[in-house]
Amino acid sequence: MAVFRKPSLADSTGDAIPFYHDGIYHIFSLTPPVGTTVYPARLRTSWSHTISRDLINWEEIETALYPGEGNEPDADGVWTGSVIYGEGKYHIFYTGYNINIPLQQTICHATSDDGIVWEKDNANPVIIPKEDEYEKLDWRDPYVFYNEEDQCYWILISARIKIGPPTKRGCVVLYRSNDLINWEYYGPIYQPHHTNCPECPEMYKMGDNWYLSYSRFSEFVNTIYRVSKSPFGPWRTPKMDGIGGRRFYAAKSMENDEGRRFYFAWAHDRADNSDEGEWYWGGRFCVPHEVEVNSEGELDVKMPKEIAYSFNESIEWSYKPMLGNSVMYGNRTVDINSIGTLTYGLFDMHEEKYMFKCKVRPKDCCDYFGLLLKSDEAAGRCLVLSFESGMQRVSLLNLPMDVDPFWQQSCTNIGKPKNPGPDGIRVCEKPYRFEDNDIIDVKVFVDHDMIEIFVGEKVAFTYRSYEKPEYEIGLIVQDSVAEFYDISISK
Repeated sequence: MAVFRKPSLADSTGDAIPFYHDGIYHIFSLTPPVGTTVYPARLRTSWSHTISRDLINWEEIETALYPGEGNEPDADGVWTGSVIYGEGKYHIFYTGYNINIPLQQTICHATSDDGIVWEKDNANPVIIPKEDEYEKLDWRDPYVFYNEEDQCYWILISARIKIGPPTKRGCVVLYRSNDLINWEYYGPIYQPHHTNCPECPEMYKMGDNWYLSYSRFSEFVNTIYRVSKSPFGPWRTPKMDGIGGRRFYAAKSMENDEGRRFYFAWAHDRADNSDEGEWYWGGRFCVPHEVEVNSEGELDVKMPKEIAYSFNESIEWSYKPMLGNSVMYGNRTVDINSIGTLTYGLFDMHEEKYMFKCKVRPKDCCDYFGLLLKSDEAAGRCLVLSFESGMQRVSLLNLPMDVDPFWQQSCTNIGKPKNPGPDGIRVCEKPYRFEDNDIIDVKVFVDHDMIEIFVGEKVAFTYRSYEKPEYEIGLIVQDSVAEFYDISISK
């Protein structure tokens, strides 16, 4: 099954700008010039344009926007923005970037009669930073929507206010308009003092609540959200505030005619396609993440059914017990009794692109249970999806971890530690409540180095792992009893 990862002629992709209209899903996306890897060349992006009717089959059409020239506000890049149909036309509001002029980041505008061929506004830039209140270097990522409650168009802008601790000045600024042309300044609508700059903000209403989502590059490299009863705030932090895991970045969403909302994001490439390489800006698109409002007013995250049901060719596999006490019943159930010790096993199959599905029933969990990903035979060099009863969380661990120099010098079989860089060994963790005999649905889509995990139709993780493993996937249980059933592997 093919997954849309990037435009075909590009080395990588940057931010997605989703837009749904007349039954068609549109992904406009920041596309770096071929052969570029670092700033500023990497960020002289164009807006590619791809469409779909089913979230599975995507058609690339002509590029929507290219960078300008000379002293034009977008000469060094057409950066992130948003698309809206209003006032009888299609409108793009985007970030113009020009490294050689005093106001490097400004808000620009383009229009179209058909949503395909676009004309930039001669008045660009249409909104510039208010230098008395905001730092001029960060003024980007405009998000435009029609606010039914306020009866006008809103545009949200990522910015940095000039007051507060230097690393925590990020805010979201609001302008309003009746015609998408004349914009009136309102002020900062969200000023949490907890991040450098809240990238790619967007706002929408689902049910009785308003949701404000954005990404943080300076803390955890992920997309989070806040909740309010009013679009003017106050914006509160939910218990489970992540749309995806670490490296699910710059996520933006669109809602279809059925009221279903899908987020699109990218996971970072690494230099030399290596786990030792530096993390780049830009990478590969993740599979869409669908969000739903739960009974507590928070957002649950799940794999869309269109993706989950599209892997329908079975892959042959066998389960290989490696340590401890595991029993296989039939050809789709593994029961593991590992009280007071460790049990693990590995799936013997030879695909690097596959969908793994199972349900897990913990029965007597004191420590943890979960999955091994990209593992060696000894389960020492691997990723571990770990369900931890005492902490009531699910984590993604990147092992082995490093140890102090004393132990490196005096002990054997420590193993060469991973180099996760800023991500750390515990790549991501999320609160996840479960009790014995609960049934937990797990879906894992592995596409060579891309790993995308959906748990309980509530939380999701994304990561990249380039190292070629001995085994792609396995089961692991420590001081617990767990039944893994309805196991399937398909492509």
